[in-house]
Amino acid sequence: MKNIFLSTVFKIDVTFHAIAGSVLAFMMVITLLDIIMRNLGSPIVGTVEIISFCGSVVIGFAIPYTSWKKAHVYVDFLIEKLSPASKKSMAVITRCMGILLFAFIGYNFIIYGLDLIRTKEVSPSFKLPYYPIPFGLSLSCFLQCLTLIADLVKTIHPGGDR
Repeated sequence: MKNIFLSTVFKIDVTFHAIAGSVLAFMMVITLLDIIMRNLGSPIVGTVEIISFCGSVVIGFAIPYTSWKKAHVYVDFLIEKLSPASKKSMAVITRCMGILLFAFIGYNFIIYGLDLIRTKEVSPSFKLPYYPIPFGLSLSCFLQCLTLIADLVKTIHPGGDR
């Protein structure tokens, strides 16, 4: 059961990471094309809008996989001085705090998305609705909660994970 949960969360994390990477590549192409077109006197309309939408997807969707791989910035000079039992306790406490934080953020993104639907707010250039972005970010936050739960499981019951 543990391995099924861990592998499922990992596969979803990888999928979100692949989406983030693809969107980042798209952002690079759009930026390059805009620079070329701007030099030719005909910039791409709404480039800032496109980059803004894509940037939120890249950052939000990359967080769970980055957390899984422990590729984030980690300041451990204090933790390294603790005993192994204290390190494990600290890891459990910080994972639980992270789960609560990302659940809170995800919930608030849903509230914000519902508010954007109610007010029918759209982007200025393309008139695209804003609400999919907070809903996507809330999904990413809840996936981060699952990733932290998986990390908690790996911390409490080590062995047999990626």
